[in-house]
Amino acid sequence: MTALTEKLAALAAEDEVFVAGARVIAQDGGAVGLAAILREIDVTVLERTLVFGVGDVTASLIVAGRRLRGIAAVSDRDDQAIGQSLSREEPDTLQAAGALMKALCDNASRVTVRAEPIQPFGKGGDAGISAKGLAELWQVDLDAKPLPPVARFLAANASSFGGHLLIVAGNTTETAGETAALKLIWDEQVMALRKAQKAIAKRQSGAQMMCFDGAMGAGTAVAIAMAGDEACICAFASDQIAPLTASWQSIIS
Repeated sequence: MTALTEKLAALAAEDEVFVAGARVIAQDGGAVGLAAILREIDVTVLERTLVFGVGDVTASLIVAGRRLRGIAAVSDRDDQAIGQSLSREEPDTLQAAGALMKALCDNASRVTVRAEPIQPFGKGGDAGISAKGLAELWQVDLDAKPLPPVARFLAANASSFGGHLLIVAGNTTETAGETAALKLIWDEQVMALRKAQKAIAKRQSGAQMMCFDGAMGAGTAVAIAMAGDEACICAFASDQIAPLTASWQSIIS
């Protein structure tokens, strides 16, 4: 009864977001995305095919009784774990399934789910593995929480930055790459810019990102991203303005 209550509460949540008919369960991949998938398994009582959109990949999982019976299909993938019933008596298959799901989540920026009718899979007596059992075997923290927007932006685009500063509640908490010029810009210009901006648009709030092409010389741009009490300033090649702006929008949307 507890599992059914949890499921009904989840279905009744008012802050759920849907994309093309699929419910968004994580805006991150990695451990956060995989934890979200396992939590969906943990609240599924009746037998279902849960179809997860993991980034650009679709994974169909056979689930029943809060247990994963197996991975029925993964788009554009051929793996030894696909189509195999999961059992503790088959540890190689179980670990292969975990490696596959981790690999899918590592490259995902968003995870969605939709429930479809059950499809023939394995043998009727294949019970599968509980979500909590999988979390232990695959070393996944079921309570993993997403990074805040600014930290998520930095993590997702680290390879594009020549240097960056992460500022939390006015204190610099992380630095990487060449930061001397960035620190100077932050200390001497950004605060003045923020004051002027607030004077022009006093009601302006929420997550924001501003890009300044050529701020550190020809071919080098600077971005300032802010959300809540977090902010960052980053240096990158000017031709990366469009993809970085798109990345930021995908994170805060």
